[in-house]
Order: sequence, then C-alpha cells, then structure tokens
Amino acid sequence: MHPWGLSGPDFLWLYIAGLVVGLGVAIGARMRVRRPRLAEPPGTLDATELGFLGGGAENAVQVAVARLFESEAVRANRSGQLSAVSSARPTGQPLDDAVLSELAKPRMVNVLTGRTAVKNATTAIGESLVRRGLLVSPAKALRARRLGQAVLYVVFAIGVVRWINGMDNDLPVGYLTALLAVTAILLVGLNVRAVSVPKARTVHGDRAVAAVRARGSDADPAERVAVSGPRAHPDAGLSFALSRATPGLVPTAWGYASAGSFSTYTPTAVVAGSTGGGYTCSSGSSGASCSGGSSCGGGGGGCGGGSS
Repeated sequence: MHPWGLSGPDFLWLYIAGLVVGLGVAIGARMRVRRPRLAEPPGTLDATELGFLGGGAENAVQVAVARLFESEAVRANRSGQLSAVSSARPTGQPLDDAVLSELAKPRMVNVLTGRTAVKNATTAIGESLVRRGLLVSPAKALRARRLGQAVLYVVFAIGVVRWINGMDNDLPVGYLTALLAVTAILLVGLNVRAVSVPKARTVHGDRAVAAVRARGSDADPAERVAVSGPRAHPDAGLSFALSRATPGLVPTAWGYASAGSFSTYTPTAVVAGSTGGGYTCSSGSSGASCSGGSSCGGGGGGCGGGSS
C-alpha cells in the first residue's frame, strides 16, 4: 500500500512540479511589480528625483547639497562639515530648502537624511516616482518577494512530512532528501538580503538611469552626483564632504531591505563610474537592468518515501 496513495516516484514528480511552480511564482511576482504599465510618459526628472532613483534617499540629499553648493548657498569646510551661507535664500525646491534649513549650523551630510523635514521631502520624492511608474513601493516590493517564498515553504513542508512518513515506515527517501536539501538552499537564497533584496526600481526606472549615464560628461555637477555618486563632483572639498556618508561607488541596482519606508534602500551591487546627465523620458530610450534548477530522475521502488 502506497503512503498517501502515491508511489515514491509519483510523489517525487509532484514535488518537483511544486518546486518549479514555486520558483515560477517567485520570479513572476518580482517581474510583475517591476514592469508596471505606464498611463503616460514619466516626463523629465529633476536632479534630486534622479538622485533618489539612482541611489535612494541619501543620494537625493547629496544631489540637493551639490546643487546648493553650485548656487553658492552652501559651503564645505576641511573637516567635511556643510553649512549654509548667511545670504542663502529659499530655492523653491522642497528638498533643497529642507536641507538648507538644516544647515543653519554646520552638519555632516550623513546626519541630514534622518532629519524630519528632509525625510518628509525625500519620502514625497519616492512617492512621486512610484506614481510615475519608475519605482516600486516598499510594501509592494516586499509582498512580491514573500509570495514566492510562501509557495516554496508549503512545498517544503509537504516534503518534510512525506520524508518523516517514509523514515517511520523504513522506506527509501534518498532522492526526496536531496530535493529537500535543494529546496532549503533555495529558501535560504531567497532570504539572504544580499541575494534576494527586492529591486526598488522598475524597468522604466532602470531605463531612466541608463539613459542618464549614457550622456557621459554632458551634465552639470549635481546630475553627475545623481548617477555616479559623490566623488563625481568636480570640487574636491564638496566631494570629500559628500563622500563621508557613502563610498564613491555607483549602485547598479537598489532594493528595499524592509517594507514601510523609502529610507530602506540598500545597494545590491556597485561599480565605479563618473558619468552623469539629465533625463527626459521617451519611448526610444535604451534599457538596462541589473539583475541567475534541479532535477531528479530514476525509476524503481520507493525513492520518494513510498513503495514502488
């Protein structure tokens, strides 16, 4: 009598099918949220919006500082502290003005992102990018990540119960053990942040960043900081001050470490670079995205925890 009415090979094939479905759901859920339909072109990106898209809230703040520096509203001292000049006036740009108000006294750039006014301004930028289809919201990114995991956990749990049943009945479970090990490795991989952190940018956002980088040196300094990091700024003093928060490397992809906040951007890969530029969305822009089974076969008796 076969356990559960299934022979070992039959159960193995069903398990493999469940594993394939789980992987398909995991991949499909992530691809779906990263490919939203656009009701209209996203339009021209402001430098701080481009900075957020290229490297998250912290990078957007660095771009705002660079822009204020270019307008001589902010200066940097030798220790890397930033401060507003006495003659500085509001710019009309929400993030720039929030940064300017926080620099009434000297501060390091890494302090600015957590200040309430600055955080509110960067959150508004993030929400705008989500509405325009360039960014995936943190909560939606995490839901997509967890959906595939849920299916694989169910498959794994069923496999474990079958494995225990086979062991209790002295039935061969070698192939099932191997498949459980593969499933466990996949689940660990999906849970390791460095491997599986949900990408924050949509494919449209990827194209925007790629189009900017393709412009090369035809960019103002703030735009260079937006796409290539703080060390791309030509002023050594400001570059040093901005680099106190992050390395001068450019994130090739950004994802959310957790849901609920646009400040949970985390880099998944980095490359050196120094290009920059501005971006106007068009259907002809070139794309770029930064983004990798198992089989078991055999006949014969009971390899999945049941008799043949």
